[in-house]
This record gives sequence, structure tokens and C-alpha cells, in this order.
Amino acid sequence: MRSFLATFASALLLLVATPAAFAQKGGMDVPEHAARPVVMELFSSQSCGNCPAANANIIKLSERSDVIAITYPVNIWDYLGWDDTFAKPEFSERQKRYNRVLGYRGPYTPQVVYSGRLHGPGTSIKDIEERFAKRDISPYAANVSFEKDGVLVSGALPDKVEKAGVIVVHYRPGATKVTPGGGTNKGKAMTYWNLVTKFEQVGDWKGGAQKYAVKCPSACVVLVQKNGPEGMVIGALQKKQ
Repeated sequence: MRSFLATFASALLLLVATPAAFAQKGGMDVPEHAARPVVMELFSSQSCGNCPAANANIIKLSERSDVIAITYPVNIWDYLGWDDTFAKPEFSERQKRYNRVLGYRGPYTPQVVYSGRLHGPGTSIKDIEERFAKRDISPYAANVSFEKDGVLVSGALPDKVEKAGVIVVHYRPGATKVTPGGGTNKGKAMTYWNLVTKFEQVGDWKGGAQKYAVKCPSACVVLVQKNGPEGMVIGALQKKQ
């Protein structure tokens, strides 16, 4: 009888512990597929009240091996009385172009774009998980590798695609902290993760093996995007330092 009770108690404990024991990294119950990471581009602003929560979610999600997380500071809320100290007009333009490609009426913050395929607010891990789970886990069409003096892209273009843009996103690795001097978050510390400092299109890829003279002395992400710089991501590689 004592043996039965001990076994029953152990089984009950296992049932209680199972959710935590088998929880995936980043707070999502979605299996990791490191071979095809999801590129999560967060558009955030120092004058956005909900952005600190999204910034924190991106930090947590970056624990996963199948997430490439970068943050663009944008200036769409500067008119409220505080100029974002990191924002650049080209970041806001990238966000606007993403929305046109995705068929959405306009940009907002915090907005997360998932590998150029989907978008969402990024304020709730549950909502993020719902979109993240729609990922494509088949191998990327474009293979990207860093060479001594550039980047090599190889593979075959997907059907009905004539070319893809090769984009290099430079960022400040890890956490960048700032305390806005005005606006909604006045006096409140904010933390950005992998803060984007510059992005550039270095050429087009038309299939096969092609090398690009990319200078990436520090952290950067190379994206291969279908039909242009804001298309669906069909290849990606991150240099963390």
C-alpha cells in the first residue's frame, strides 16, 4: 500500500511539474527549429506607452535558437513632444513599406514583422506565439555564409520569383538603455534589444552562388528578401558580435 501511494504521489507531482518542465524557451510552447530562424523585426518608439512591454518580450524571445530579434527605433510619435533619440527616417520608411507589402493600412508601435510574412503588436507573448506558430519550418531557399571579405548567398530561387534583395542590418548587440526626457515614457527607463543603427541593400540575388562585398565589423544580420527589401525572408544569417 505504501509503495502504491508513493508511486501515485510521484505521478501526481510529475503531472503538476510537466508544463514548466517542458516549457519552451522564450515563454512560448512552440518547438525550436534552429535551422530556419524566424526574423522578428520590432518597430518601437520612446514615445509609445506599450513599447516597453514589447521590448521586454523581444529580449525574452531572443533566448531561443530559432529567433533573430532586432529593434528599429522609429519617429512616428515625435509630434507628441519628444524626439526619439535613436530613430532615423529610413527606419520609419522601412516600416511603412512593410505595411504596404503586408496589405495593412499603416504603421503602428509596437509592431513586430515576422520574416516579412506576418505582423502583430508584440505586447503579448500569447499573441506572439499565435503568429510565431504559423512559421514555415522548411529549409530556407537561400543559404547565407560569411566569407573573409564578404557574404556568399547560394541556392535556388523559389518558383515564380525572379530576384531577391540582399539586405544587411547593422545593430548594437544586446541591451541599450535610455530614459526619455519627454512623452508618454518620460523619466521611465526603457531597454532596447539589438538596436538597429543602419540597414542597406547591397544587391540582388538571382539564384546560384553570388558574393557580396559586405562590411560587417560588428553585429549584423543578412537578410535575403523575396522581390525586394521588404519581401518575405527566404534566407537569413546573424553575426552576433
